Amino acid sequence: MRYNCINMKKILIFLISFAIGLLLFYWVVKWVGWKEIKEILFTFSGYKGGVILVLTILIWLVGLWRWKFVIKSQGYNFSFLSLGEIFFAGNAINYFFSPPVYFGGEIFKIYAAQKKFSLTQEKSLTVIAIEKILSISIFLLFLVFGFISFFLLAKLPLKNFEIITIVLIGLLAVGLSIFYFRSFKKESILKHFFRFLGVKNNKIVKDIEKEIFHFFDFKKSLMWQGLEIVFLKYFLILARCWFLVFFLTGKIGILIPLVILLFLFLASVLPFPARLGSLEITQAFAFGSLGLGAATGITFSFIIRGTEILVALFGLVLLIKLGIRFFYRKG
Repeated sequence: MRYNCINMKKILIFLISFAIGLLLFYWVVKWVGWKEIKEILFTFSGYKGGVILVLTILIWLVGLWRWKFVIKSQGYNFSFLSLGEIFFAGNAINYFFSPPVYFGGEIFKIYAAQKKFSLTQEKSLTVIAIEKILSISIFLLFLVFGFISFFLLAKLPLKNFEIITIVLIGLLAVGLSIFYFRSFKKESILKHFFRFLGVKNNKIVKDIEKEIFHFFDFKKSLMWQGLEIVFLKYFLILARCWFLVFFLTGKIGILIPLVILLFLFLASVLPFPARLGSLEITQAFAFGSLGLGAATGITFSFIIRGTEILVALFGLVLLIKLGIRFFYRKG
């Protein structure tokens, strides 16, 4: 009964967030004007869409490479193809149902890895924690440069916004610094993170932290190689922003794509399926504040979502395939 209540609660949250996202989507499109958006969208030719789609696929593939690299660091050398099935299915869950910050796809990957590879829960949680720490480390770097670029280019009075963002960046930087400092000293700091994921066994938590501290050793190449892979992923996301901004506006500088990337990140934090509504609003604001037009920002969001949905749909097919396989294996 309790399990059914939890599932119903999750479904209800999903439906509410989807409805809110849909309303936000409708409101911002109506506010900007569909006619203006359509005119810009029709100037976007086929080959340009192909470039954005290829970059989107590469971004997901580098994410798969990161996952394989971290799993290999734990002593398991699985092939790209065998891992790819679970990875793309998990990312489809993140995209359509639960943004990455809420761990929906990661929880599925733990379950699927246990079923397919007999990977222990301890190792799966270790991999997730290492991936998240690597991502946050590089994410913070791009976040800082994005905010600096926004302050340099924005054509709006944003004093309160500046104060809030400086505080947020400061908190992230302090949190990350504390982790790396404690990691260097081999001191526990992640027990609350694992309790959030449902791990309450202190021995398992200590074993996981031991593996994490082994990975994040400044004297070893593992950490630096992991950071390089994550940096490549974010660089490809930035490159996708650069190409799309160039295709839509003809601008070729680096500061504008950094600003767009910043608001792309902000849209991902909001709990709306497929970033519905949040992506349109953040990009309309970003492009508008840069003097490029809110309609251009919404067109940008349409194109990004279109390519991401194509890749996510592929993952959804794999998710259904895995679900059927696990069901029959259980039976």
